[in-house]
Amino acid sequence: CRAQSVNSEPGGGDVAAQKALLLADLQSLEIVSAKLDKPLARAAAVAEIASAAWTLDDEWSKKLLREAYELTLPEEKERESLRAIKIGAPLTFAGGDERARNVVRHRVLEVAGRDKAFADELITFGGQQLGAREQHYNYAQLASQAARGGDLATAGDYAMRALDAEPTILNAGTAIAQVATRDRGAADQLILRYIERLRSLPLSLRDDSTRAIFLLDMLILYYKEPFFRAPSDESEAAMYRQTPPPGAEVMRAYVGYVIESMSDMERREPGSSQRLRGHLGLIWSPLRRYAPELTPAFTELERLSRKPGSDDSLPSLERRMEDYEKQYERRVKDALASDYPDEMVIQSIISHGDFAKAHKLIDKLPDGAQKTQLLETINAREALALLAKGDEAGAEQLAERLQNASFILQVYPSLLKACVAAKDQGCATRVVYQAVRQLKRADTTPPALPEGIPAAAMVSNREIDRALLSLSQLAAQVAPFNEILALELSDEIVAAANRSEVDTGQGRTGFDAGVFKALAARNEPRARQAAEGFKDRLRQIVAFAAIDQAKAEALNKNSKPKS
Repeated sequence: CRAQSVNSEPGGGDVAAQKALLLADLQSLEIVSAKLDKPLARAAAVAEIASAAWTLDDEWSKKLLREAYELTLPEEKERESLRAIKIGAPLTFAGGDERARNVVRHRVLEVAGRDKAFADELITFGGQQLGAREQHYNYAQLASQAARGGDLATAGDYAMRALDAEPTILNAGTAIAQVATRDRGAADQLILRYIERLRSLPLSLRDDSTRAIFLLDMLILYYKEPFFRAPSDESEAAMYRQTPPPGAEVMRAYVGYVIESMSDMERREPGSSQRLRGHLGLIWSPLRRYAPELTPAFTELERLSRKPGSDDSLPSLERRMEDYEKQYERRVKDALASDYPDEMVIQSIISHGDFAKAHKLIDKLPDGAQKTQLLETINAREALALLAKGDEAGAEQLAERLQNASFILQVYPSLLKACVAAKDQGCATRVVYQAVRQLKRADTTPPALPEGIPAAAMVSNREIDRALLSLSQLAAQVAPFNEILALELSDEIVAAANRSEVDTGQGRTGFDAGVFKALAARNEPRARQAAEGFKDRLRQIVAFAAIDQAKAEALNKNSKPKS
């Protein structure tokens, strides 16, 4: 699979002729992609070709994206079972095959999202084939994508479409939380619309529809804590911490809805309020401040929520947080006094940022996999905490202790980001070389799953190569800043990919294709030379398509009239 080289100077020659040549190059890649044996591999290849062709021939690009989306669909029997899932039904963990299909579909929609009407067409088709959940997940993805790009109106529109399709799934909540970090008023209007949508849905304990109340709790009470998706970096986490609280109208609507929905459920399903009593504790303080007129209805519901013979008082959120902190201190004290500290306690201490105490407890553990993973966890978390405080030297020292590729992936891109932000070439070179040294000898075993998570949720080395992904992220970050360093990393990427266990038949290349786009913007011939080193056909197609996309965008920019 060898893509032809095109003129790397956007201003040279006739732009229309260069675009035609580039389009022919992409068409040749499509012909090669048809030879891929597995449907998901073909879909992944076609999606990247379509992305590169978007500014050259958008109709052809859309045709390719439709084909790619259809290639990701499962057999008709599985489609039928997915369409039959009702709103509020229990969620399940996706298996490896389903995860692979989802990844490729998400990429198709990411490209299609450049044209809102076309994205709607694909999502409607997906809903017809796979049911309401598919629509929710797809709209929620586009909502978060728009929110990250600062297009809050589009983010809100997509979030509400997701919640209209399936209002009890949490994914769309992430986009609303992202909107709140930038525009509290816009987020409040979305929450009010969501509450109105919920009023048309009778909640029940016979399914999992009551998780909708949990989503409201997260949006309204825990608005400073990102949920469902971890922040991409410390700056995003800081945005959440600076988010203002919801307004009075939202608080009144929230309190009213919880009382209304739980009272209605108690009438239909006597005893249900006992199982949901915790939500009453959460709304007690907001009720007193924003909706005191609802106190009689609250008092009656609170009485019904008590277990027979119990006169337990209902703690407020503040009281609950105080009790939690007291319990935490007691658990830490007991763990420090114990010769065999509990792993969950240690994880909790690390989450609180009490690194010195966590180290003392980890030292008590016998050598083995558990101790090794906890050490990796604390070193990674502490390194990121030091980096957030501006202590790059301390963060680097801890990063150098990391031995597992998963934790190296967590820390080194953030370290490099700090170097690039400071325009410190020496820092960037040092961090990149150190990361490469560690990745070459890194343990690629995935971290153990928390207790209670099924084995099917484990992401294997056939799905993700953390060392390869780390290299591509580092290269993409450093490419606009240091061309020579990025090109060195591209050679490392190719070598790592050629020995990777990632199953490309599932549409996975193992690396971020954007790195070749970034490299091509600086040195197209060298980027093509690196892409030719891939032994796998899908990886070559994806890399060449990314290079062609960089060329297409440069030509498109050059052809626009100057002011």
